[in-house]
Amino acid sequence: MNEIVLTDEEVISCIRNNECTSKETILQRLKRKIEKYSEKAKSDLQGSKAYNMLIAAYLVALYENIQNAVLFEELPNYWIYRFDLEYDEFSLTMNHIKKYNVHDDMSFQSSIEDAVYKLITIRPKAFSVEQYSKFYDVEQGTVRQWIRRGKIRTAYKEGSEWKIPELTAPPSRGYEGAQYKWLHGVDNLPDEYQYLSNYCIATFFQDRKDKTKFHVLFVSKETFSGGDQSSNKELLLDAKEREKLELFMISHPQIKYAGSII
Repeated sequence: MNEIVLTDEEVISCIRNNECTSKETILQRLKRKIEKYSEKAKSDLQGSKAYNMLIAAYLVALYENIQNAVLFEELPNYWIYRFDLEYDEFSLTMNHIKKYNVHDDMSFQSSIEDAVYKLITIRPKAFSVEQYSKFYDVEQGTVRQWIRRGKIRTAYKEGSEWKIPELTAPPSRGYEGAQYKWLHGVDNLPDEYQYLSNYCIATFFQDRKDKTKFHVLFVSKETFSGGDQSSNKELLLDAKEREKLELFMISHPQIKYAGSII
């Protein structure tokens, strides 16, 4: 499908058809999410059931906060409501659309937003390793091994203890790609990782042919700001090197795992 050029009136109509431009539509969309995860919580798998029940509970809390909030019932043209569902934060935002592109069937293709205002935020609690192991019915030693091997990317250090946001599902088998961000810089780097100061995003993925190898793509600050891409960097690591680098990133307070849960 091709991108098409629309009049202002057509763009506004597409935005209202595709996006949430009223309090009623954002609540309707959120209600469908609640129904989806409530249904998934009926799974026979204990870990999956507990995780989906927790998501549904936080979605209900966000729904009730939005329902009780004083918000625009209908937004002005080019403004939309959006909810962001991250492992460490559920939020409602009000966003202004600068440019909106659609396919030839009028379905959404891409957009550029030039203003985002966070209106409502709910932050899930964090588990200790012991609490996480009990909630998801796994051994504490298994949880610590998952952290060491970079399989629980949401974990973070609080003093000398590991904490895990409760909306972190037990990892699945095999390797899943990941992305980490440090958009505001990073301090206290050891010599072997000093090069990270030249970048702000790292994306990990497994080699398609040789499953023992892992690629890491680093995006430079210049590229992120819309400049030259020649300063980007790629590394090819073995499993131990990849685990070591991911564990360092997970442990560093200025580097954040960029995954969302929904």
